[in-house]
Amino acid sequence: MTMSDIIEAPLAVDGGAPVIQRELNRYKGAAVIGDEEKAAVLEVLESQSLFRYYGPHLLSKVAQFEQDFAGHVGAKHAVGASSGTAALRLGLAALGVGPGCEVIVPAVTFIASVGAIVAARARPVFAEVDESMQLDPADLRRCLTPRTKAIMPVHLGGVAVDMDAVLDFARTHGLMVIEDAAQSCGSLYKGRAVGTLGHVGCFSFQLEKNITSGEGGIMVTDDDELFRRAAIYSDQGGQFWTAHAGVRDTVGGQPVIGDNMRMNEIAGAILGCQLHKLPELLNRMERNTAIVRSAVQEIADEHPGLYLRPSHPDRDRHALSVLVYLTDAAQADAVAQALRGEGVPAGKVYGGLPVYAAPQILNQWMITDGCPFNCSTFFPEPIHYHMGMCPRTEDLLGRAVSISIGPMYEEEDLEDLITGVQKVAHHLL
Repeated sequence: MTMSDIIEAPLAVDGGAPVIQRELNRYKGAAVIGDEEKAAVLEVLESQSLFRYYGPHLLSKVAQFEQDFAGHVGAKHAVGASSGTAALRLGLAALGVGPGCEVIVPAVTFIASVGAIVAARARPVFAEVDESMQLDPADLRRCLTPRTKAIMPVHLGGVAVDMDAVLDFARTHGLMVIEDAAQSCGSLYKGRAVGTLGHVGCFSFQLEKNITSGEGGIMVTDDDELFRRAAIYSDQGGQFWTAHAGVRDTVGGQPVIGDNMRMNEIAGAILGCQLHKLPELLNRMERNTAIVRSAVQEIADEHPGLYLRPSHPDRDRHALSVLVYLTDAAQADAVAQALRGEGVPAGKVYGGLPVYAAPQILNQWMITDGCPFNCSTFFPEPIHYHMGMCPRTEDLLGRAVSISIGPMYEEEDLEDLITGVQKVAHHLL
C-alpha cells in the first residue's frame, strides 16, 4: 500500500484500519529505567537504611541527589520532597504564603498547583494563558490585589513561561515568585534552567516526568533563609526529640511546627541515576519534537484551518508535545478523536477545560471548613469562581489539540505518527 493509499483510506473512527497499531512509548525517565537504577535500589535495600537521616549503614542518597540536582540546574540549595505537590507546599511555606494571601496561578495547570495554594490556606487567583499555553504576563495586572503575595508561573509541558515579564512585574509590585516546573525538568529559558529564575522553583518526579522515581519532588532556591525554612518545614519543623532521646536539627535556626514531606533513600537512589540520563533524554526530545513540528507545519500550510502553537526557541526547546489549534472546539474534538483512532497519542489539554472547571474548585469544596474560602478575619469578602473567568483561556483550550512526543520514539514511530496526522487532516480539514 502506498503512502497515498494509507492517507486516503477511511479513518479508523469510520471503520478503517489505524495507521499505528501499537502503543507508542511516550514515557521519558521511566522508559530508560535499567540496570543502574536496579543496582542503586538494591544497594539501599542491602544497607537496611531506607530513611534519609539514619540507619545501620546510611548511604545518604537523598543528600547526594539534592547536591547533584542543585548543581545541575545551577541553584545554591535543594530540598528533596515526597512529591512535586510537596515541593510546591515547601516553596509556599518558605515564602510565608498563608491565610490572607493570594497567589496568581494560570488557568491552565494541573490541579496540584491549586491544591498546594489552598493547603497553605491562601487563595488562588486565576490568570489567562496566551497561545503558548503558558501564563500570560499581560493579565497579571488584572489579577493584582492588595492581598497578592506571590505569582506561580507554571512551565507546562516542557515550555517555559515568559519569565522576564513575570519577574519585572513581581519586582515592580514586591511579589514573590514560585516556579512550578513539575513538567519541565531540564527545560531552559534563555539558556537558564527553569525553576532557578524566581525565588523558589519546584519539580516533580512522578512517573510521567522527565526523570522519575514514581513519586518525588524537589524545591530549589538561591536564598539561604528560604532554604532553611523549607528544609525544617519538610522535617517536622526542625529541632525535635527523637524516639531514642536524641535531637535532630539539620539546618539550625528557630524551629516551627512543620510537616513530613521528606524524600526516602530509595527515591534518592533512583533519581541519582536518572539525573545522569536527563541530558540525553532532553536531546532526544528536542530532536523528535522538532521533526514532528516541522512535518505538522507543512501539513498546516496546506490546511488553513490548522495552525501550530507559536514557536519561541528560547522557551520551547524541550517541549513535550506539538500543540495545534483548530478553528473551533467542535473541530478540535473531531480531530483529537480521529488522531487517537489512528493510534496517534493526542488529545485536548486537560480535557479542553481550565483547572477551575474542576467541581471542587468551582464549589470551593475542602476537607475541612475555614480558610481560605470561609474565614472572614483574613478574607472579609468571598471569592467566586465560575466558567467564563478567563475567556481567552477557555477559547484556546477548546480549540487546542496536543500531540504527545516521547524521547524514545524511533524513526518508524515518527514517520507513522506524521502519517496519522496527514490522514486526519486529509479527511477532516
